[in-house]
Amino acid sequence: MAQPHRLTVATRSYDGRERRHAHRFHQIVLPVAGSLEMAVDAEQGRVGDGQGVIVADGTPHSFLARGSNRFVVLDLPPHALLPDAALRQADAFFAVDAALDSLIRYLASEAADAPLDDPTAHHAAALLLRALERRRAPSPDGAAGDPIARAQALMRARCGEALSVVDLAHAVGLSPSQFHERFRARAGTTPARFLNDLRLDRAEALLRSGDLPPAEVALAVGFSDQSALTRSLKRRRGVTPGALRGR
Repeated sequence: MAQPHRLTVATRSYDGRERRHAHRFHQIVLPVAGSLEMAVDAEQGRVGDGQGVIVADGTPHSFLARGSNRFVVLDLPPHALLPDAALRQADAFFAVDAALDSLIRYLASEAADAPLDDPTAHHAAALLLRALERRRAPSPDGAAGDPIARAQALMRARCGEALSVVDLAHAVGLSPSQFHERFRARAGTTPARFLNDLRLDRAEALLRSGDLPPAEVALAVGFSDQSALTRSLKRRRGVTPGALRGR
């Protein structure tokens, strides 16, 4: 399995050999010329002819190119959140409309000779992810159409990961400032504090169960180490990991 790395946006071509693997980063493959036959888990499809693909981290997939080909490929580290709608979509493959195709061709031109530099790559990735979010999002109904409710669901599901406010904002299609303002108005607290409280709730439950030592609990719920967990528990809850385990 390939190792995680930094975010990259590049153009790539593939030879005619079939390969099968998985990697510890998300990947989005967008067509410029030619096609790529792919199987993502049990789903068969083709990148090309107006269709792209999202491969979430850890997903086994195979691919085979035929003839000359060229693609824009985004590799995103696992801590970078893909749009929630993209990850929840049943199909890995998605349609590329005329507007998205124009963006792809611009990026293909910019990255023709070398991968995009870091600032440009992050900007390009944000544009593409938001475009995919809009195209693949479910119909606005209840939480599915509510970016703050979706952000809270993401935080509950993935609070043990290295989430940032910027990641969450991009995942639900808002700018960081819009996200912070709307989240605070809705939840009565900041996104960072909401996430921290989720982590502390889970830490307390794990510590009381006694199944894991405090150092492992800290890592399991998203803190950098036991000291960071201890400081946060004492500041926010007035208790220490040792006292919780004693209970």
